[in-house]
Amino acid sequence: MKNFKILLIALLAVVSVSSCMKNDDPTPGIDYEKERARIDSTLRAQKPILAEWAQDNFENPIYNDSLQMWYEVITPAIDESFEYVLSGYSFVPVKADVKYKGELLDGTVFDETSSTSEMTIGRGQWLQAFERAFWPQKVTIAGVDYFPGLTPKGLQKGQKIRFVAPSPWCYDNKEQKDKDGKVKIPADSPLVFTIEVSNLVKLN
Repeated sequence: MKNFKILLIALLAVVSVSSCMKNDDPTPGIDYEKERARIDSTLRAQKPILAEWAQDNFENPIYNDSLQMWYEVITPAIDESFEYVLSGYSFVPVKADVKYKGELLDGTVFDETSSTSEMTIGRGQWLQAFERAFWPQKVTIAGVDYFPGLTPKGLQKGQKIRFVAPSPWCYDNKEQKDKDGKVKIPADSPLVFTIEVSNLVKLN
């Protein structure tokens, strides 16, 4: 499930969504206007598909407009005291103990943990959609509101959520193959994730 470090997508996930965190480090040689138009077109096309899927598959669907992602809280947090800390325009990385499952819209499971795994969130190791599920929905920097994350307080200890994300926040237009060369995630696939958090620790 690890992101293949597609830096273009990581940047465009910030630039293309209207109220996301600031990024002042464009990569030379990339036509950002063209790429942003392509991604925005994909988001528009997938929006009604994800809305219908969420209504059919979530008991209590909640829509995050800034990310164009739907989610539901399966299990509420047992402790909501964890605070995600900003450092400049990004969050201090977090060590999270989680169980997760990744699925295609048709229910095909492409990745799943069999037990709790330790992950570092905030160092670009994971998909945009996966990392943004952890961050709080709204932060204020120098008097300006930004909307980098999925849920109001960010994922908390004991919380379990399920969400569906458009393909630009996942693997975008790059298909993913298994070790035998068989396509396990087609290009332009929205993905569904279930994440259960058992512990959170801020890293230096």
